[in-house]
Amino acid sequence: MFKNMFFPGAEKKYFYRQISTLLLAGFSLSGALEHMDKNLSCLPAGVMSSLKKDIAEGKTLACAMAIFVPGVFTHFERGVVEAGEASGNLPESLARLAENFEFLSSVRSRVVAGLAYPVILLHLGVVIPAVPLLFTLGIGPFLLRVLPFLAVLYGLLFGAIFLYRMSNRSILLSESRDRMLLSVPYLGKFIHKIEVIRFLHSFVALYIAGVGIARAVELAGETTGNTFIRQDIKSLIPLLKRGEKLSDVLSGRGWVPGVVCDMIKTGEVSGTMDETLDRVSLYLKEETDSAVEKFLKILPVAAYLVVAVYIGYIVISFFSGYLKLINSFF
Repeated sequence: MFKNMFFPGAEKKYFYRQISTLLLAGFSLSGALEHMDKNLSCLPAGVMSSLKKDIAEGKTLACAMAIFVPGVFTHFERGVVEAGEASGNLPESLARLAENFEFLSSVRSRVVAGLAYPVILLHLGVVIPAVPLLFTLGIGPFLLRVLPFLAVLYGLLFGAIFLYRMSNRSILLSESRDRMLLSVPYLGKFIHKIEVIRFLHSFVALYIAGVGIARAVELAGETTGNTFIRQDIKSLIPLLKRGEKLSDVLSGRGWVPGVVCDMIKTGEVSGTMDETLDRVSLYLKEETDSAVEKFLKILPVAAYLVVAVYIGYIVISFFSGYLKLINSFF
């Protein structure tokens, strides 16, 4: 039942921010949940009442969340909450979770907003050149000019989505697919940066909350969307459990930026990993802004090229037909 529920990250940032703020204001955990339930609960139906019931019975928040993993909550979220309760820093851990989802929501919103202009441009590039046909020959010729291109465009889009989802049924297929996506010019670099940032940002939240390094890497790896990177992260766990340093393990992986490995190594040597990871988090946010900005600059250029090719096709078709018409008189 709860496995099929969906709790979007855009809502989770409010949920964790509210609880953190209320706990810091002096509310008990049960009081904070009761206040949220009466005023501004963003949880799926039935989840809040279950959490309140379990907390009233003396369970920890992590235990109360367990029944909703991995449907409503993830192992990553539960891990941060469990570590926060164990260390006595639950409000700070919940604030970290809120920051994590605020970060992801911000990136997603910027990408979606950036996609709007190229999508509109593509549609206008198809429709506007065909508008004269609407007034001269009617709706039929207009649709015959517009619909084939849009059918190809949407066919490619839905075909790509279908193949992507089908490949998720096999680890080998999804890993090969994601490895191939990482090799696509521009898009691959963008995906690579975003996935690495998601992993490291999640790791920072877990480690600072008090989760051990090996477990933090394992849980943070589950937050990545790229199967190739996620499988590679899983291969790191035995090495970390054997006592190898995080910086040494990560430095052998091509997908981890060298500067991040250097920063982590500095923290290990100086014994200031918490402060170092805070600097890593700040660095990653700056890298995210840079990656998103570059990606959003490329999208309109790609849309311009597609529109230019389409208009070129129309112009060539027009003059080709015109020349054939002239030649028919001779």
